[in-house]
Amino acid sequence: MLRFKLGRIPVDVHFSHVVISLLLAFSFAQVPGNHASWPGAILADPQHPQHQLTLALCVAMWTVMISGSVLVHELGHATTARLLGYPSAIHLVGLGGMTRAQGGDTMPWHKDVLFTLAGPGAGLLLAVVAGAVSLLLNALGARPAAARYVLEGLFFANLFWTLLNLVPIATLDGGRITAAVLGRVLGRPGFLVAQLISLLLGGALVLWALVGKQPFMAMLFGLLLFRTVANIAAYQRGELPVGDAAHPLVATLQKAEALFNDGKLAEAELLAKDALKDSVPVGLRSRAHLVLGWVALKSGEGRRAMDHFSQVQGIDVPPHALAAAFSLIGDEARAIPLWAQAAEQSQDATVLHELAGALLRAGREHEARRIPGLRLALAYLAAERVHAVRKEYDKAAAMAEGAFREEPGATLAYNAACDWALAGQPAPAMRMLALASQNGFDDRAHALEDPDLASLRGTAEFDAWLSSLPETPAAGRESS
Repeated sequence: MLRFKLGRIPVDVHFSHVVISLLLAFSFAQVPGNHASWPGAILADPQHPQHQLTLALCVAMWTVMISGSVLVHELGHATTARLLGYPSAIHLVGLGGMTRAQGGDTMPWHKDVLFTLAGPGAGLLLAVVAGAVSLLLNALGARPAAARYVLEGLFFANLFWTLLNLVPIATLDGGRITAAVLGRVLGRPGFLVAQLISLLLGGALVLWALVGKQPFMAMLFGLLLFRTVANIAAYQRGELPVGDAAHPLVATLQKAEALFNDGKLAEAELLAKDALKDSVPVGLRSRAHLVLGWVALKSGEGRRAMDHFSQVQGIDVPPHALAAAFSLIGDEARAIPLWAQAAEQSQDATVLHELAGALLRAGREHEARRIPGLRLALAYLAAERVHAVRKEYDKAAAMAEGAFREEPGATLAYNAACDWALAGQPAPAMRMLALASQNGFDDRAHALEDPDLASLRGTAEFDAWLSSLPETPAAGRESS
């Protein structure tokens, strides 16, 4: 992939665009054109001594003209997007290009129409300029053969591409404009009407191309027809259209997702459940189940999370979400490969320590120790958290002690003591409380009120330990 910038607009040229541009250029270059002028006379005669060199030169010219024309078209989109207040980026991919207008909000329909029209407008302007320069050079009597070839090529190619792009077929600019306008007039059903127009017109054009024995045009319109069918399917799933004409539940689910991200789990769960009450397109239903799955994870309910994730269709459930669900239900054999996949994809230290924690819970400490950049104490704490959620307090205590051995400290010792107390094991709990005070724990008020230590209260050992702490609290137990 080639990357560069035109002003503030980043441009990515994908390998597929280069390949297809070369193939199209080779096809266009082999059309001799006017046999009375260069390069027509040479290309028409395969035996001409300069035939191969001229063909190669024409292929190079057409490659530049094709890519340049596509770039000008996309610059029309990108420049207009920036004028409308949206940062933009250009991607030259496959047969054409794609400009993404970035920003937090969906572009209003009237701005979308202007943004879309700007591409064909830029192409038409290039055609007019090329034609005007060609006429001017002709009037001045100075028309070098190569210049004439390039100018005429730019004129006809951009005129054809501009007119083609305005046809109301999905993926083409005309199809996008039709969907935006009909969406404004008819609401969400307007998008479906635009796709039906695209379906009928695209089918007619495929038939016309086949009857006219134009395989390239038949293939092109066939691809556009396939995209139209995909859009109709996405409409049925509730995924399209976006913006003002989107399905009413889109806003509800966006709010549910925002509430979840803000930590308001109960409110997020309520909205997501409401979205499932009526007949909902599968795409939106899947988004609701994804939110509910995440809420279940945050609540420590692995089974419920798996139930929701299993009903998600057409949306990728993040591997760390599935891994967490499997870990919560105690299936580390399935969780570990998913944690490994998530760690490789995200390069996130937290996910890496969760992977190591899963290995520790599975009794594979030697593998955890081999992970580069790992703090084993944090891996033990990750293992302890899941055991605690599963109410396996004796195992949680063992993991907390492992963390203490790696990095001795008051909080880690105190956490281990709490887990032993919850497991109903007073002797190891008191042992770890003694180590906690030896390492600096001195918060008597917190220890006196901590519900995790309830099983120890009233025992002589606990009262003696408590009496050894100072009256003024200094540090409490950190959440594990």
